[in-house]
Amino acid sequence: MAPRAVVISPDPSHGSGGVERMCLLLARVLEGQGWDSTIVGPRQASTQWQFRLGLGYTSVSRSSLHEAMAEEPDLIVSNGYLGAGCSGDVPRIHVYHGTMIGDTRSEATVLPVRERLRRTLSAGATELVAGHCATKLVCVSESAAKEARRYYRVKVDAVIPNGVDTEVFAPRDQAGARARLGLRRDARYALFVGRLQHRKGSDLIQGAAQRAGFELLIAGTSGARGARHLGVLDSDALADAYAASDCVLFPTRYEACSFVVLEALACGRPLLTTRVGWMTTFLRDIPEYDALCITPTLEDVTTRLRTFTDIDTDRLASTARAYVLAHNSLRRYAEEWQPLLGGLRV
Repeated sequence: MAPRAVVISPDPSHGSGGVERMCLLLARVLEGQGWDSTIVGPRQASTQWQFRLGLGYTSVSRSSLHEAMAEEPDLIVSNGYLGAGCSGDVPRIHVYHGTMIGDTRSEATVLPVRERLRRTLSAGATELVAGHCATKLVCVSESAAKEARRYYRVKVDAVIPNGVDTEVFAPRDQAGARARLGLRRDARYALFVGRLQHRKGSDLIQGAAQRAGFELLIAGTSGARGARHLGVLDSDALADAYAASDCVLFPTRYEACSFVVLEALACGRPLLTTRVGWMTTFLRDIPEYDALCITPTLEDVTTRLRTFTDIDTDRLASTARAYVLAHNSLRRYAEEWQPLLGGLRV
């Protein structure tokens, strides 16, 4: 009988968020390495009073661990503030996708003081416990590992960046992609992928695109006034959206290892993004890509949108795709996890 692994996801019902997508990806890797894998999540959300008292994160975290233990697993993989607590004799790998403290600091200008304290103290404490009680600790980027050590004083066992399907997310014919999405052949499009959150720079994208003469495309759960909303796309349609765009605009203020970044680079599209998270590692190895990087201000994003075509983006895109193929393919992702999983297999 195959050993049983349970992955704890914030929401097992979908894969639209970064952590949820990583859980789906890791479940595939586990199955490929001989595990019987299952994805679970918290049974119920915290009550209003638990949330107000700052106990919501702890309640949800314990609920998720309870759901995982009910599956009688041989291995648990938990994420973020989920899964904190003792899992008995069952080994648990905990994954940090950044930290709640770092995330909260990136949104300090828009969050009420009470919410900043709730996230920092309640969620931060729960994340700390989740890491300290785990058998092994994994971070999805060097920046996430640095934060985990700084804020939680944990020992990081491995840094394993996210993986991307480089066969689906690959260069495609732009005209064909635009036709399939019902877009104009001769328009100028800038694409934003993800939730419209201040942390991701969503407050900058429409104004910058309009000033620079681009029509903004948004692929995600919600749209914005003046932009064309493509909706939530499956992988094939999302690859078309990347191909159809003249550039991908992602002025994020905080990331650990963004799937949007990996997908855009794998698709060979010019990516205008910030120097945060996994991008710091990428820029250390490919410093010339800094020519396309931005700071999250309306002025800088607008300027880069107006001028990025003056740069040899084809050469940069080719170099970036080669890097992702070498470091972030699904095969490489599975190889990075294999030693960690092999040491825990019963």
